[in-house]
Formats: sequence, structure tokens, C-alpha cells
Amino acid sequence: MIEGSVMGPPAMLHEGFGLVQKVRPEHLTSFITPEADLFSVWHLGIPDVSPDSWTLRVGGLVSHELTMSLGDLRGMEQTEITSVHECAGSPLAPTVPQRRAGNVRWSGVRLGELLGMAGIEEGATHVISTGIDHGVYDGTHHERYEKDLPLAKALDGSVLVALSVNGAPLPVRRGGPVRLVVPGYYGTNSTKWLDSLTVADRRSTGPFTTRYYMDPPGDGSDRAVPVWELAPNSCLVAPVDGDAHVGEPVEIWGWAWANEPVRSVEVTTDGGRHWTPARVTPRTAYGWQRFSCPWTPGTVGEHVLACRATTNSGATQPATPRRNRVHQRVVFVDQGNRGSQGQGSWGDQGRGDQGIRGSQGAGAPGRAPRRSR
Repeated sequence: MIEGSVMGPPAMLHEGFGLVQKVRPEHLTSFITPEADLFSVWHLGIPDVSPDSWTLRVGGLVSHELTMSLGDLRGMEQTEITSVHECAGSPLAPTVPQRRAGNVRWSGVRLGELLGMAGIEEGATHVISTGIDHGVYDGTHHERYEKDLPLAKALDGSVLVALSVNGAPLPVRRGGPVRLVVPGYYGTNSTKWLDSLTVADRRSTGPFTTRYYMDPPGDGSDRAVPVWELAPNSCLVAPVDGDAHVGEPVEIWGWAWANEPVRSVEVTTDGGRHWTPARVTPRTAYGWQRFSCPWTPGTVGEHVLACRATTNSGATQPATPRRNRVHQRVVFVDQGNRGSQGQGSWGDQGRGDQGIRGSQGAGAPGRAPRRSR
């Protein structure tokens, strides 16, 4: 353990906001998302970090301040947790869904263990985390990126001071060498390039907890709500155009997740006129859950597929503009092999769908561009 370290602001490898999103929901075919396919977002830039000189300070309402090196953390017991990593979307447009999510394995030191070493003093209610990144966001220069979380969440055993992702050391572009990981919370709370943890008796007063990432009041309340816990969400992986043919069974499947376990998922093939329960696998740790439902299309043409998840407590995805709005996709059902056999003609259009009730509108042979929203 280092007896103290003072460092100035680091140079920046990249300045200002950045986003890398390589894949869309239809590409998320693996339970564990490869690190290279996981989205990356940064608000202020990417700092030039030296693992050899990096330190983490734990202070505030504690009995003993700590200053830990990377080697100190590596020498402690490592815990691995699988969890969904989801972007809350732009704080400047919080009602616009982004569909940025992945499911990864994080490994590191439990935050609760570090706080136990420091000794939490009476009156503490929150833990404030800061990163060493600095720069301009939304036209204003910010000296640091700072977030907070309730002390109860910090001590629940799930929050990590993470050193690796999917079994490999955290790269700098992913927030390495050390970042906070808060399973069940939106990614904005998992501070990257973590250099300090402060136990406090109040929330952070920084802009990323007051001006940004605060949802407007709802449900009769007059107080804004922190963007902390993952709201129920889901995405369709399959089918896409080219997968669905008249009279041939196809699997509708995807992923569902929330801060708490997802109890049920419903799917529709007719834009929401009829919903059918899907099969949902149990949750592992904080990971996402696979849902699936068989579908035998009965008509050629465009079908509007959608999915909506409901949690154990009854929370569900809305159809109105929200970051977790119901995911929809337009899939064109073609004739497949039936056309070459002289079947699948206009006279078949009234059969309806088997397995899930779908659109009854007439269609014409051919293909249409895929649309997902």
C-alpha cells in the first residue's frame, strides 16, 4: 500500500466525447459479448494512463484513508461477476432508445472489501467515484468525471473495482487499468479510469449527477430521479429478413434484462395487436436472460415484431418514448421454397399465423429492406 500520491491531470489520448458501437441487436448472438463487440462511450476523452504509476485513493468518512496501487489490488482476492452492461443513452436526449448493451464477465476486488478496510464512519450514505479523465462536454470544461451510488448498493457484494473484462486486463479504451463496475446499474455509474472513492453523507454535487443523468419527476413525484437502476429492457436477435418463410417454423428469440430478474417476456408479430408469452431462461448473476418463442408465418409480407419484458416486481417496458421503449423490428416474410412448388399463392394469404397470431394483411412475393427501431 502506498503512503500517498499526488498526480496532476493526465494528458489525453482522445479529447471530448466519443462513441464506438460496432454491432446491433441482431448481432448479439452469444451469451457473453466479446469485448471487441462491446460498445464504448466516453464523455470527456480518453486519458493517457500509466499502470505503473496509477493509484486509487479511498477517503472521506472513513477511519483510515487508503492509497492502493495496481499491484495492491491484484494481490487481493478477485471476484468475477457476469452482468449486463447497458448505456443509458445521451443525457441530452434521455427518451431516445440506443440499444447499446452487452453481457460480459468482470473481475476485480469487491468495493465492500475496500470500504471495510478503510472503516466506514457513522452518517455515511453514499460513495462518490471519480475518474482521471477531464475535458469538454456539452460546451463546458469539466475537471473530472464524477458519479455516486447509495452506500447500500456499494456494500451489497456485487460492485467491483474491476481489473479485467472477459478474462483479459482492462484496456485503456475500456476504462483501464481500473474502473468501477456497478451490476444492475446503467453504465454511466461505472466510472472509468477510477482514481478515487469518497465515502460521503450526501450525493455528489457534480454535473453528471445533477445536470445530467437525472430523469424528470414521474408517478406524482416532484423530484428528479437519478439514472441508477436498469429499467426492464429487451431486444430481438432473430429473425431478420431472409429467415422467415410462409408455413415454415422459425424461432423468435432475444435477450431481456433489468436490475432485478425478468419474470416474463411477450412477443408480437402484428405490431402489438396480439401478444404471446415467450419462454424465459433463469437469470445467472446479473446477466441477461434468453427468451424464445416459435412462430410459423402464415402470410407473405411485412410483419412488425416486438418484445417486452416484465420484472418480478411488475415493472414492464413502455411503448412510449423512453430509453427502454419496446423494441420493434419489421421482418419481411417470403415464400421460401413454396414459390418454386407453385404454392404460397394469393389464395394462401388468409390462413393466418401458426404459433403466434400475426398480421393478416395480404402481401406479395419478393423481399423488402430490413427495418429495426
